[in-house]
Amino acid sequence: MTIILNSKGFKLPRLEREKFINLMHLGLDYNRNTMMFSINSYNNIEKVIDELSIILGDDIVFHQSCVRCGKAFPCKGCNYIDVCTTKNLPFSCVCSQCLRDRKQFEEYLTKL
Repeated sequence: MTIILNSKGFKLPRLEREKFINLMHLGLDYNRNTMMFSINSYNNIEKVIDELSIILGDDIVFHQSCVRCGKAFPCKGCNYIDVCTTKNLPFSCVCSQCLRDRKQFEEYLTKL
């Protein structure tokens, strides 16, 4: 089974102090009010994914965030997953619905 996390906020089980500190050093933030983790820095994202997989005991992937409509979506339904270099990483992308709208997609390309 694969666990899908939202990069804007996700919950983890209670962590040992060392694991919590390690995640903070790797680039996560923790909001005490909501008790949710979020990504502050993407510099060590592969290590973050490895650590989270160990903590949760399963493979994890992140939702992508569409740069056009803001919708969160998984990579698994994308036609370009075989050639994508950032699949399952918590980066911005264009969802399949916005890709189908040629006018919106061309507008997006002109802003790059």
